[in-house]
Amino acid sequence: MRNFRFLLPLLVAVPAPAQEPAASADDFFPLVAGTTWTYKVSGQEDRFSVKAVRQEMIGTQTCMLMEAMLKDKVVATEHLAFTKNGLYRFRADKEDIDPPVCVLKLPTTRNLRWNAEYKLGTRSAKYTFSSATTEITVPAGKFKAVTVQTDSNEAPGRGTLTWISYAEGIGMVRQAIVEGKGRPALSLELEKFETVPKP
Repeated sequence: MRNFRFLLPLLVAVPAPAQEPAASADDFFPLVAGTTWTYKVSGQEDRFSVKAVRQEMIGTQTCMLMEAMLKDKVVATEHLAFTKNGLYRFRADKEDIDPPVCVLKLPTTRNLRWNAEYKLGTRSAKYTFSSATTEITVPAGKFKAVTVQTDSNEAPGRGTLTWISYAEGIGMVRQAIVEGKGRPALSLELEKFETVPKP
């Protein structure tokens, strides 16, 4: 299950009507402690869940600790935070990302492309992101979404393509990952979203 980079998005956003204010990144990923997302995993009967746990400091940045669980066991964690430029990933498991990676670029009302390079422990990687508008149907319903395609390259022959779709007010509704040539895609599809009122 560690194949799931559960918050590395390809964002697809639907343009807002001209008379409405443009949606911000936090509209597409509500980082409120206690919020839980439950996903159906392709080819498995088990459910994969992600929970916003609590705020923690990474350096000088206040982040939200996110826990991913399978069979009631935490299998991955990461720390996310919003900045004026978008949604950033600051830590994966117990290793800081240097520099933090923008996984959802602002504004979400138009298609965007951006690149990133980072180090995670002894590993380094290059990413190319692109966003587009889409409509997604998953067990939890039908959503207008922002889908971000991520093309990563950690080493020769070890490229990964990831698609993550975010629905406004809910967060990630679908993720699909293809690692290496000829390997089948893995996917997560939202079944249930449980949130708590913002403080």
